Amino acid sequence: MAAIGAIRKHGVFLLVIIGVALLAFLLGDMTKVVDMFSDRNTMVKINGTKFNDEYQKQFQQNLALWKVIYDKSSLEETENYQVHEMTWQQLLENQLLDQELKKLGLLFSKDMISSSNEELIASLNTQQPNQLLYKLFTTIAQTSSPEIAYGFLANIEEYKDQQNVSDYYDAYKAIERFHIADKKRMYYYAMVQGAQNFSDVMAQKIATDNKGALVELAVINPNMPAFSSLIPNVTDKEIKAYYKEHKNRYKYTENMRDIDVAVLPIAPSNADLKEIEDTVRAQYARFAAAASIADFNKAEMKGAVDSTYYKREDISLTELDSLIFDVPVGSYIEPFKYENRAWYYGKVFGSALRPDSLQISYLVIDYKTKQNQQSQRTKKQARHEADSLKNVIIANPNAIFALLPGYLAGRNANDSTEWVSDYPAIRTLYDSLLKYGAQGKPYVQENRGTFVIFQVRQATRPIEKRMFAIYPTEIKASENTVNEIQAAANQLAASSTSAAQFLEVANQNGIQIVRGDNVTSMSAVVGQFPNCREIVTWAFSDNTKKDDISDVMKIEGQYFAVAALRNIKTKGTADFKDISGIIEAELKAEKKLEMVENQVKEDLAKTNSISALAEKYSAPSRDSIRLGFALDVYQNAQVENSAIGKIFAMQASNAPQVVSGHNNVYLVAIHNFEESQPSPGYTYEKMMLQNIIGGRNRNEATIMEGLKEKADIFDNRCRFYQK
Repeated sequence: MAAIGAIRKHGVFLLVIIGVALLAFLLGDMTKVVDMFSDRNTMVKINGTKFNDEYQKQFQQNLALWKVIYDKSSLEETENYQVHEMTWQQLLENQLLDQELKKLGLLFSKDMISSSNEELIASLNTQQPNQLLYKLFTTIAQTSSPEIAYGFLANIEEYKDQQNVSDYYDAYKAIERFHIADKKRMYYYAMVQGAQNFSDVMAQKIATDNKGALVELAVINPNMPAFSSLIPNVTDKEIKAYYKEHKNRYKYTENMRDIDVAVLPIAPSNADLKEIEDTVRAQYARFAAAASIADFNKAEMKGAVDSTYYKREDISLTELDSLIFDVPVGSYIEPFKYENRAWYYGKVFGSALRPDSLQISYLVIDYKTKQNQQSQRTKKQARHEADSLKNVIIANPNAIFALLPGYLAGRNANDSTEWVSDYPAIRTLYDSLLKYGAQGKPYVQENRGTFVIFQVRQATRPIEKRMFAIYPTEIKASENTVNEIQAAANQLAASSTSAAQFLEVANQNGIQIVRGDNVTSMSAVVGQFPNCREIVTWAFSDNTKKDDISDVMKIEGQYFAVAALRNIKTKGTADFKDISGIIEAELKAEKKLEMVENQVKEDLAKTNSISALAEKYSAPSRDSIRLGFALDVYQNAQVENSAIGKIFAMQASNAPQVVSGHNNVYLVAIHNFEESQPSPGYTYEKMMLQNIIGGRNRNEATIMEGLKEKADIFDNRCRFYQK
């Protein structure tokens, strides 16, 4: 009873404790609860929906496709950045298009997607196949056959869970998305653009205004030397007033950072260079005194002697080719330094005239092994069959082509011959082919699970090839030097408490600083310094604040780097301090343009000659130039649109006048105006309106940008690197 009384006495408190314990039991880790109500671990979100998993999947697919397109097994960080940007734009545009198409009542059903895929595969049998798919097809066919490649793509979903072809599967899924996205864009933009209507009143206005003008013209750049004495002045008050009135012009579309990076190259010291040279020369002395190359390699643990024959073109070092081929066999190659990267020494010990390539045909006779359970032959039967086929070919060399279809080992039936090169072919195999080919006999080689009958059909003209031993020694910093450089980097990091002090200390110690402005979260470059992914990740970490100094980082084994976060720029309207310099430059440019315009007007009043002033200012001038009111800037002799409006508001007169655009001042004399005649039904004018307001490329980009501006977009993809 006492216990029950105690429980009753503390009932409310115990209920709270039990409730908390139960909640913890049901929810497990409280971090999961936080994730439910925050975007702490969200990478991307569009209009309230998270797409972390979808982004990850599409990135992997695009990565696989990029490798196929550029024939790469791995990508540089700059390429990874490009794939990330491509993935983000695709995901964003696709989601926004889906939402818009849904409003219009158009959804891509499974049947539509399936039909689209069939169309994609069918394109391989046409004269204009889908180029991405054709690249994937040829890549697969190179390691198998066209039939196998086509079958794989036509039945792609059967390979969804097979790890050995996962990259090809992912690459296909990326191509599939591209194809469907193209269709979505086509449908949506066709409907949007088809909804445009240009009234006769608008077209009539264009017809009235679209007159032409024949003019004499000079284009004057305010930055020409003739105006170097005109120096505009802008006050802080003017800059602040301009920002207050126009700050909506200055917006960051995403979060950015300004980062300073101290770069300390890992380079050998003078003492290192001396020690490396002494070591190389001592080794060479032992090499020259050795009884043989094999003995030297054994004593110095250099491995087996390379017995490959090389032609001159195989030697990539420009100095080395002449040291090998322009000396007698048996000559030593004394130590020499190549581009401050490595020391070399060696010896030329062999020479022969050899064809660089052989054309061969071959038959493959496999036999049953643990790895090949499909074959019906035993090893003994395969050997006997190979010997029989060899005798058939000896009796009739062309018989190999008749035999080929039965002994292809997965090859295409048309692949009856191929060329093999001396280098990098296996030396013993190539030598055997040379020997038996010279005798006009086939050569039989036993490989794992097969006997292969090779027949040499023809050979290239023999050329001189040589064998040589070459010993490289890399020129690199010693461990002590590396430690000293790292210590200097550590000292810089430890002695800096702000970005300004960081810059000051680095300059005092002669340490190179790379300045990066407006670095985005997925970038891998800071200023001109590449492969800085680790630095950018640090700068965008939740724990990194303005004026923080990073730990020392080692970049690709070539540099030590320390970073300082100079500024944090958040998506939205830019802070005044971040853009005051930009506004100052813009206001100075405006004032300079005005000052130049006034000077040109004063000079024109004295000379009244465009050609004379053009010569004075070293400005280009032309006469009898045709301008049109509604033409684009290139057709209008690249005169700015802001100036075109002023020109067509002038009166026709041969008297020169001065007008300004945004960037240049123009001296103009209008010889005459040419009135335009409206086309029947204003057809031409409406086409012109379509081009001005809704040109296809311009319109599509404008529409998509409009959709993005209205959307609620959360881009925190730096989480991709922080997990």
